[in-house]
Amino acid sequence: MAIEPKQHAQPPDGFDWDAWIEDRREVFERRVSFNAHCGLKLDAAGPGWARITMALVPEVLNPFGVAHGGAISALIDSVAGTAVAAGTLPDDRIMGTIDLQVHYLERATGHQLVAEGRVVRAGKAIAVATVDVRNDAGALVAMGTATFRLGAPGMKRNED
Repeated sequence: MAIEPKQHAQPPDGFDWDAWIEDRREVFERRVSFNAHCGLKLDAAGPGWARITMALVPEVLNPFGVAHGGAISALIDSVAGTAVAAGTLPDDRIMGTIDLQVHYLERATGHQLVAEGRVVRAGKAIAVATVDVRNDAGALVAMGTATFRLGAPGMKRNED
């Protein structure tokens, strides 16, 4: 018997995804943060999914000239969290990663990595997303699963 995925709230018809992405970019890319340091760029998002790129610049490489495993892990965590944020709209849910699993499949080389995350399930308190990370040539170099604890809808962020 097939298990049906749990349905969660969806943004209203006509939701302005371009404006939502631009707001996320302001927080995600333009503030001084680890994401900005790693050069993560939010490329696209929609209901329950997101795509983020990371340029393979010296700051994210290991001493052997390939993407550092920690940088790939950060990329997976960030795109999974963005997918969950997009999948729990219209609520602006704060969240924290409670589990992250990464499988490194190949050396990550090239000019950039592209990670696409999708929500597997988003409940009242916990959400899970999967991520595939590909290099310029389209080769799958890593994959991961992230689990998040969701704050209550409307819970305020501490932005001090």
